[in-house]
Amino acid sequence: MVRLGVIGVGALGKHHARIYSGLDGVNLIGVADIRSDRASATAREYGCLGFGDYRELIGKVDAVSIAAPTVDHTSIGVECIESGLDVLVEKPIAATLEDAQVLVDAAERHARILQVGHVERFNPIVEAASVVASTPQFFEVHRLSVFSMRSLDIDVVLDLMIHDIDVILSLVRSEVAEIRASGIPVLSSKADIANVRIEFADGCVANMTASRVSTDKVRKLRFFQPHDYVSIDYAEQSGYRLSLQGGRIVNQKLEPTSREPLVVELESFVEAVRDRTAPRVDGKAGMRALEVALAVNLEIERHAARRTAARADG
Repeated sequence: MVRLGVIGVGALGKHHARIYSGLDGVNLIGVADIRSDRASATAREYGCLGFGDYRELIGKVDAVSIAAPTVDHTSIGVECIESGLDVLVEKPIAATLEDAQVLVDAAERHARILQVGHVERFNPIVEAASVVASTPQFFEVHRLSVFSMRSLDIDVVLDLMIHDIDVILSLVRSEVAEIRASGIPVLSSKADIANVRIEFADGCVANMTASRVSTDKVRKLRFFQPHDYVSIDYAEQSGYRLSLQGGRIVNQKLEPTSREPLVVELESFVEAVRDRTAPRVDGKAGMRALEVALAVNLEIERHAARRTAARADG
């Protein structure tokens, strides 16, 4: 049995606890949260121990999920790694690239598993699309969510768009060449809606829109490649591929077995811990997604500065 703990049991961390409590080969030992009442309530619900300090999990578990605020990922993660624990840290891997590097270095130095919670990589429809992706040349992505008070410590790029950034980086075998972006705050102090164009060195272009102030929930990705058009719906776990074959258009449904992506992700983490294998989304992949997301935010800031200057001149 792999002994697991969860650090941070807010909206997302509670789902980690729920899933671990029902996974074969896993013993959910305990949960920890700075709000001890929340830790106690979650512990009662899933039949484990509850702590107000995550350090009380050390020595009792083999691995932890960290679903604490992004700014705490590195400090908590490094302490757990140095104490001999394997770590799954929710996305984004850290608040800065420097912090992310510290976390990655700690995992390598202590030979610990470090997985980053880019859950869409484990979405069955994304896995199905990955199989047919050969040389994508153009992406169109929309990710819209209803406003929530969760994750307001980060902007919409690090909150939502980073999922699509990670998926696209996993499909495009080329380096980022240029980023153009704009975004504005609406209901929070950080950008709540953003539109981004990323061009890769091989000519591939990705257009992405993310919003957390929508009345609808939309999670769709489309890409084009020679002789193919592929469209997927993350939420519905459905999709299709239009292909030119022998002078005619063939419509092939993508029909993966529908499963909760977070369950697949946590099963993969447990397998890596148990078998000492490399995680599917490791720390370096998390760093690459963060690097692009931060570059997007820098372009958003520059665009905002140009907009302000233009208004002042006008």
